[in-house]
Amino acid sequence: MTVIKNFLLFITFFTTKLIFAQNEVLDKYPYGQDFYVGGVNQLNKEMVKVVKEKKLLPCEKSEERYNVQILVHENSTIHYVKDFDTVEIQKNKCAFDFSRKIIPRLKNWMPAKVNGKSIGAIAKIEINPFYLVNSKEDPSKNEKKGPTFKKGIKAFGFEVKSIFERFIKKNEDKGVLLTFVVNENGEMEDFKIEGDFFDYEKKEIINSLSKIKGKWNPATFNNIPIRAKVSQPIFQQFDLQIESEEQNKIMDQNFHNNIYR
Repeated sequence: MTVIKNFLLFITFFTTKLIFAQNEVLDKYPYGQDFYVGGVNQLNKEMVKVVKEKKLLPCEKSEERYNVQILVHENSTIHYVKDFDTVEIQKNKCAFDFSRKIIPRLKNWMPAKVNGKSIGAIAKIEINPFYLVNSKEDPSKNEKKGPTFKKGIKAFGFEVKSIFERFIKKNEDKGVLLTFVVNENGEMEDFKIEGDFFDYEKKEIINSLSKIKGKWNPATFNNIPIRAKVSQPIFQQFDLQIESEEQNKIMDQNFHNNIYR
């Protein structure tokens, strides 16, 4: 009886492997291959067309987006790949729902090719409702501009440098990354500091940064103000001259102390 059971298990296992082999799926497209006829720009064109035809509205939060994964079968039909990240879906629910209104109306999917044979593969597409709603009919003609400090970026850099210098007291190589967001109104917010500082120092630095006088021209997408993240790296290099001067001061002080003992 045991032999028969083992034989049946073997048959079941062999059949399962055979079915899997017949429906092999790549977890991504081979390098250089498009998953849509005409490439990504044509896909964007058709998504914009669908959005305008259906008169879809953008999400309340302009930064909301969702990365949808689609299995493109060898016969060019598609299925959604199950997304188990329910937290991320809930966080971007509007963009998730937006993707479900667009994807079914797109018809020109292309399967992957391996050795000249069509094979199923997973395509990953970012759905950005704000971008699609406010895009030109030809997305390649969209106009994007980054944020600019009205007094000039050099003036802003000088302000930032002077603030950090109050907290970087040692003569040493040191790298700091400052990131913040310039919102639609040209105001700075969401400061973050990556570097070797105590938490209380970071709070003091951020407090000083938030008081920098002067406003920003916000970033724009087709002349529409948008939020934009800004990164400002700050470097301090070890200065041998300064180090030499500090050593001389220490030697002079020691010499002075020895004389008056």
